[in-house]
Amino acid sequence: MLSSTEEASVTRPRRTQATRRKESDRRMLRAAARLFAERGVSGTSLADVGVAAGYSRGLPVERFGTKLGLIMALLDAMDAWFQAHISKVLVGARGMQAVGLRMEAHLASVERDATSTAALYSIYTESLFVMPELQSHVALVTGRWCDGLADNLREARRAGEIDRRVDCRGEARFLLGAMRGLVIQYLLDRSDADFARSKKILLSHLVRLQ
Repeated sequence: MLSSTEEASVTRPRRTQATRRKESDRRMLRAAARLFAERGVSGTSLADVGVAAGYSRGLPVERFGTKLGLIMALLDAMDAWFQAHISKVLVGARGMQAVGLRMEAHLASVERDATSTAALYSIYTESLFVMPELQSHVALVTGRWCDGLADNLREARRAGEIDRRVDCRGEARFLLGAMRGLVIQYLLDRSDADFARSKKILLSHLVRLQ
């Protein structure tokens, strides 16, 4: 007769090396986001990330190579999550309805996970001054977010929902910039009430395009 431990070893499938690797990578990226939010990118070392994730100090170097590699992996993971999320949010939506839903999804990020949002904005700041080599990757990721807004605005223009003279790309950049400003303000003052009011005001500005 098998002991409970032996039974568990028989009935519970062993995780493959690839599965374990994915899990450890996820844990390190989550740890990196938490540390970036608390200390900033400059105040966080690869060794810190390994320890915070429950692994060795050297594992992040083995997996990501450099801090730049880790940050790029974190940006890609954030973008992949958002793209998957927005594809669900936008099912059946087009034009101005889709624009509003995209904006709601962007702004909800700070309410859903303020830590990851703070980490993202820490990366933005570092790319401007400390790690300019990050700028092209940041621009690639955020460019996709801007493209999505611009595409939905063009749909709205073709459908006659907004004036045909609207500069869809320019409006998309303006809306994305305004949302970033609101998020930064929230991260500075942590006022849920002020954020809710400002979000309502920004979304109401979509009417001016019609």
